[in-house]
Amino acid sequence: MTDTPAAAGPHCDDPHDHTGHDHPPTGADLVRDLVKGLSIQALLIPALAVVLLIAILPFAPVSPVPLLLGIGLGAAQLASLVATSLFVARTRTQLAVNPGLLAVRSVVDELLRVAAVLLAVLLWPADIRAELGVWVGAGCALVWLILATAQTVTTRQRIARPGDWSTEAISTLLAQRVGARSTVIMRLLDVAGTAMFQVGATILVILSPVLVIGTIVLSIGVGLSTLVLHRRPPADRARSPWAYAPVGLGLLALALASFGLLAL
Repeated sequence: MTDTPAAAGPHCDDPHDHTGHDHPPTGADLVRDLVKGLSIQALLIPALAVVLLIAILPFAPVSPVPLLLGIGLGAAQLASLVATSLFVARTRTQLAVNPGLLAVRSVVDELLRVAAVLLAVLLWPADIRAELGVWVGAGCALVWLILATAQTVTTRQRIARPGDWSTEAISTLLAQRVGARSTVIMRLLDVAGTAMFQVGATILVILSPVLVIGTIVLSIGVGLSTLVLHRRPPADRARSPWAYAPVGLGLLALALASFGLLAL
């Protein structure tokens, strides 16, 4: 008996029917998800800055100028990062993943922190040192939050705009099987960890300058965890414990600082 289309229908697969099948995201899907995720991230990071400012109000010193001193500290640390990046670009790019260079930059950042807190104590000797530390640290954290917001907005615009950069970036993410959600979440955790570390480390140093040794160790730990993570396949990074080291060490610094404030 000759098969009719009606009889053959239940036994043949429609090549256009994808029901019940899982398919990897296309480039268009990834662009849409990234633009959406980065848009949310661009709102959450400033919201984190607002929460930080509200949280430090109970520790307000007589003058709000220490916040500006903290902003100067953050700008100096950012200048150190830019100078290091230029040095690496003009010499050997392999130095970017050199633990020795990372340690040097961490030491420089923490020495800049010590200089800032000592200047704060000299300028405002009548203020409580812990309060000065909170505001100087918050100012420093704000610089990195502003930088992270600017980077997020710029990345979102470049991803959404068709071009060679966005095409290459999306192709790389697809080839490495990196999802938009994990990319955005890990970035948010890194930003939160940086903010917590800047506040916590500054409080620790102003409570006792000798604690700069501990903040250097924590700072080097953050950098080393990043280096270890970059040596793993991109698709496995979100599942690696090293991915949570920056936020964990930032939380540890803030917790130690809080304990020091309560012990006063």
